Amino acid sequence: MTSRNTVPFDVTAAACAPEGLAHRCALRVVAAASVAALMFGVPNPAALAADPIKIGILLPLSGNFTENGQQTLTGLKIYFDQVGNKAGNYPLELLVEDAQGKPDVAVTKARKLVQGEGAQVLTGIVSSGVALAVNDYSRENKVPLVLSGDAGADELTMPGPLANPYLVRTSQNSRIMAVGADWAYKKGWRKVAMIGSDYAGGVGVNYAFAQEFCRLGGRITQAEWAPIGTPDFGPYLTNLDRTADAVVTFEPGADGLRLARQYSEFGLKSKLPVLDLYAGLVYEPNLSQLGDAALGIYSALFYSPMLKTPENERFVAEFKKRMHSLPSNEGPNGYVGAHAIVDAIKAVNGDLSDKMKFIAALKAVKFDSPKGLISLDQYGQVIQSMYIRQVEKVDGQPANVPVATYKNIDQFWPYTAAQFASFKYTYKGSKDSLTDCARLLARK
Repeated sequence: MTSRNTVPFDVTAAACAPEGLAHRCALRVVAAASVAALMFGVPNPAALAADPIKIGILLPLSGNFTENGQQTLTGLKIYFDQVGNKAGNYPLELLVEDAQGKPDVAVTKARKLVQGEGAQVLTGIVSSGVALAVNDYSRENKVPLVLSGDAGADELTMPGPLANPYLVRTSQNSRIMAVGADWAYKKGWRKVAMIGSDYAGGVGVNYAFAQEFCRLGGRITQAEWAPIGTPDFGPYLTNLDRTADAVVTFEPGADGLRLARQYSEFGLKSKLPVLDLYAGLVYEPNLSQLGDAALGIYSALFYSPMLKTPENERFVAEFKKRMHSLPSNEGPNGYVGAHAIVDAIKAVNGDLSDKMKFIAALKAVKFDSPKGLISLDQYGQVIQSMYIRQVEKVDGQPANVPVATYKNIDQFWPYTAAQFASFKYTYKGSKDSLTDCARLLARK
């Protein structure tokens, strides 16, 4: 059944892009058995007993993070389709909105989904800036928010003024890039230069690496900040510190592809190895375009499509059918978010009226996934494995092959929550201080 605001059951991620449906699509999902029953005039009691549970999905389906949003949407839909678009006996209705990667647009769309269309849960979100804005809306309006896109701003799931009892995050956070620093130091690097994306998420990611690298005895010799949408990284590469042991980058979206190309064109790859935090340069959709220019680049991430597990191999096969490419991190993020939502709905027997009971059910989830074993901490932050990958040729094509694994990494690793809270400074206000180890390690 199709209406002006509803797309067919088999809608693809691309169909939700602006050119597909004017910046918005809404997907009404009804279990096939119920549809058949109604068509033939035989009521299905389970389907008729309750209205569908509405899930609002906020993703960037236009702008710099379009690919990230489409991958997340595909991952969400793979899991929802896998369970017949139901949580137990409870039918689901998915409402998808293009947040455009803009905080103000995202809040407007969140309000529309919840107050206009009755969404009971919000999910998705890629940008940290968007997450911070929607977090305020969620907290003020007591709307459960499951961050299943990147959205890695640390303070969203840490004790503090932004803590939101209605939020959980099944994707990641900036702090886990401390793992990259641990690996880099063990590899023998002692001095690194950094190129980061100039927004909240970019500062947080680079800060996490720098703080741990300093604690281990390394130091950051240079930190450059490129605005989102930078067309030419030439000035940053020209001024890059050639005495460093390596370069550490964080450039998500289309910027990652541009930086990877220009890094190779400048002839730097053979001189300064790269550790790509969150794999923006060697993002899977970029690899075919980069070809040999990507070979040898290291990256730190919580996923690789090369993981040899039954859960991941099934997921990769289905993702490739839908997107005609390998998944990067957002696909499995979406899948895990959908899995957690479905498990929690089943745990509360489809009754989301007690929102804190629903949040408690979300925090209690535990399951194997394409990323590995998933659980959540007491603050609602995912605990998962982290992988160091290196681009190698697999069957003649560049691929991110895991070379090291860190299991059960929580958001405070390698500290306890209390130890982490004792640091005097956070990433806020530290953008221009990453070369100052004394400041990064100062205690209250």
